Amino acid sequence: MITQKKNLGLLTGALLLSLLAGTAAAATLEITGPAGATVSLNERPLGVFPLDGPLDVPPGFYTITSQLQGHANFEQKVRLVSINDWHRITVRLMPFSRKTAMGSSVLFAGMGQHYLGDGFRGYVYNAAEAGGLLAALAGELQRSNLEKDYLKLVELYNGALNADNVVALGEEAEAKYQDMTDMEELRDLGLMVAGGAILVSLLDVIITFPKVEAGAGAVPMDTGSLETPWSDTETDNSLHAGLRLKF
Repeated sequence: MITQKKNLGLLTGALLLSLLAGTAAAATLEITGPAGATVSLNERPLGVFPLDGPLDVPPGFYTITSQLQGHANFEQKVRLVSINDWHRITVRLMPFSRKTAMGSSVLFAGMGQHYLGDGFRGYVYNAAEAGGLLAALAGELQRSNLEKDYLKLVELYNGALNADNVVALGEEAEAKYQDMTDMEELRDLGLMVAGGAILVSLLDVIITFPKVEAGAGAVPMDTGSLETPWSDTETDNSLHAGLRLKF
């Protein structure tokens, strides 16, 4: 009798340990959004909306991202504190505005590309306009200084009495005038480059403006079959589990 009770106690203890080991500590994260949009959790793709169902994940910090052509990218961070948390995230993707994109490019070349998420081309246009404006500014400042020197030389030339001075002052004034003309050309060229950058950036936005896409998209991933955890605080127990006992 004592042996039977001892064996029953050992069996019960083993059963409880098995139950504790198999039971997962998982919170629930439900993500919904527009059909056809791709969605990722901590940079790991989940597929496209609508998803197969809620995700059972361990508590921790998560970053949800979503993309859909013709829309601004979505990103939201969420913290699941305990295994009892049930957090629902609704992804709302804002469609790009052609008016905003064009206005941004007019304001400064490349800003329309940045708005549409094309950072590389945006920086190229930024550099083109900024370089043109800086060249124009440098040319105008130098032209202004040369103009002052030229006017002084003209004044000296007009008041000169000695023939040698007249010739020397005339040649120097002519050289200053040529330098001033060169700086004017640099200024005008810089302004043309800056204006051209704005024009090309604007045309680029008009031509490449993305079409808004929506619809069912690809077949959604079965989130119930996904391997977790994806949390920044990973644990080995990641999914809800249960143990059905019969006596």
